[in-house]
Amino acid sequence: MTDITLKINKYISDCWTNIFAEVRNAAVYIDYCAIECLHWYTAGKGYLALKDAGAIAVYEFGMHHFRYEQVKGTKKAVIISTSGDPAFYQRTIKMILAKNTFDVCLLYCSAPCCTVSSTGIFPIEQELNYINLKRDIKTWMASGNIFKEFIVDITYIPIFIAFLNKDLFVTPPFGDMMPPLDTNIPNDTLINLNLLAYSFCNLFDSINATIDVYSIGRLSDHLAENVENYISSINQRAVSSEVPEIGVSLILVDRTLDLCTATSNSTESFLTKILRTLPRLPHHDNDVAINMEPVFGTATESLKSYNVPGCLASVEKNMMDLFISQKEKMLLNKANQLLNDMVLTKDSPKLKMSTRISGRSLEKVLNKIQTTNNDSLTVYIEKLECILAIIEASTSQTAGQQELLTSLEKLALQNLSVSRESSSILLQLSNIIRTRIHRGLNTENLLALLIHVYALAGTQIRFSTQQERQLIESVADAIFEDLQALKENPFTSTKSTYQRTLLLSGANDVPAARETACRIATRISDILRLIAEQRLTLQDYRYFMTNSQEVIKHTGILEQITKDVFSADRTRELRDIRKKSASLISAGFNLLLGGKTKRHPHSNPYVLIYVVGGITADEAKIVQEVALAHVNKQSPNLILAGSRLLNPLDVVDKIFFC
Repeated sequence: MTDITLKINKYISDCWTNIFAEVRNAAVYIDYCAIECLHWYTAGKGYLALKDAGAIAVYEFGMHHFRYEQVKGTKKAVIISTSGDPAFYQRTIKMILAKNTFDVCLLYCSAPCCTVSSTGIFPIEQELNYINLKRDIKTWMASGNIFKEFIVDITYIPIFIAFLNKDLFVTPPFGDMMPPLDTNIPNDTLINLNLLAYSFCNLFDSINATIDVYSIGRLSDHLAENVENYISSINQRAVSSEVPEIGVSLILVDRTLDLCTATSNSTESFLTKILRTLPRLPHHDNDVAINMEPVFGTATESLKSYNVPGCLASVEKNMMDLFISQKEKMLLNKANQLLNDMVLTKDSPKLKMSTRISGRSLEKVLNKIQTTNNDSLTVYIEKLECILAIIEASTSQTAGQQELLTSLEKLALQNLSVSRESSSILLQLSNIIRTRIHRGLNTENLLALLIHVYALAGTQIRFSTQQERQLIESVADAIFEDLQALKENPFTSTKSTYQRTLLLSGANDVPAARETACRIATRISDILRLIAEQRLTLQDYRYFMTNSQEVIKHTGILEQITKDVFSADRTRELRDIRKKSASLISAGFNLLLGGKTKRHPHSNPYVLIYVVGGITADEAKIVQEVALAHVNKQSPNLILAGSRLLNPLDVVDKIFFC
């Protein structure tokens, strides 16, 4: 059977190969999302890959990037963008060309021309028109010399996928997407959905795959409808092919149906701990910056290329598999093994290893190796990145805070499952918020905990009005105290989204700060109630609290979906998984059957679950384990994907402060 992941990777490779062929002797301008896709494709060596292909200079640009330097030594520009916003191209490319005198401008665009992709649901000014943009670019290039001939070409290349390992990928251009909690879908979200749908259909058409589209959630329903519209248009102009088609069940899921799992501090997957403790690479949603100074120190001239952070993209794929599938203890043992292997291959005497392996003991061993063999450590760069990621995550100062938050999650689960309507969990949380500084907790983590509790309770449990009032008063007091602290120390550290929101509130005195805190707390209260109602329309996946051998546990929506998809009983109707019909005829049959789905997602050899709004490392581990537990000769191959990798604070930012 054809391996679909190999075909998708070849598709990605072909995209970048076409671009690399044109960057020689050119100035390359590439946006952050394309850089992130290239980062994972090149195992963390995106900049070097472009330079090795012959680029004279490489510049990153973003929506709010206004500094474009003048380039010397080339008359050719290659621009790589994933944006679908025509205004972005007008402003950005115009500014780049205003500072340079290029004769050739090649634009690689992930948004197709509206003349081939338009659905007719958006005003024409909101769609990208290659013909008009090409004319404008020539006008900007000719502003200093109207008699010269200029070459401008715009090519559609769908850069939108970044594989983290063989069966897990993210889509950086859509990393900011989060389903709304109400029925109002912003216009820019609809445009992004349209672009994502076209990108998926182009991908599947290129690898000769046929798709059955299923959806769960309002935004996923919109996305599924767009995918089906494009499938229909592709089928109308399709020609016969001798290459056998691959069947894929594409299951689209709204993240907001399960914010409980997304805000959990569980570290069943060690990658979760890495994402919680290490800083993100600048302008990256899915990779971290690993501090390499403990090994190389301040870079000398000979180690100049290592004066950048390490990253997960450059580690071996089998190590990424372990980061996702294993807990901390196993990874500490693996790091110890890697250090042993490094010592055994050297002429230096064997170092004494600690019998009790911890992050601190590994740190001591690494320091000894660095002291005696610093000059030759560069050959072990990938192993060292893994080791340092494990050490940094396991020795983080936030480890105690995460353990406390995990304990509080377990307390909430037990309290809600036993007490039900008489639960006192909100009173307990109110007290924890008021004593958060003494406990070593901050407001943002506690807001994530509130999302977790309300999403866990859903509509299964109703909280009393009095308890909710006390909770929001505690939240308002915490926000007021944070406002005062920021006012006293506005330049102490890098600001989070929460802190920037408070600083931009304009609360310059105590009464204004009180009013602002109450207003934000009230809005948080309203959002929490919406979170609890997200699964109200579901039948099979409405509840997350389950009894397993008299043990209360939380079972997230992706785990439930995966179990149902891989179930041996294909006759049971999956009531919450809606199948979109690819034709009016099949839609008519579905209506005659009372809306029941005849095809099961299990019917295809591949199942791709895509979460609109992002996935967590723990979910990747759980879904993989469920699929392996149900594997047999007829089991489909499972691929998990999402807008981005999430940790609890990412959810807080998207739900409360965006």
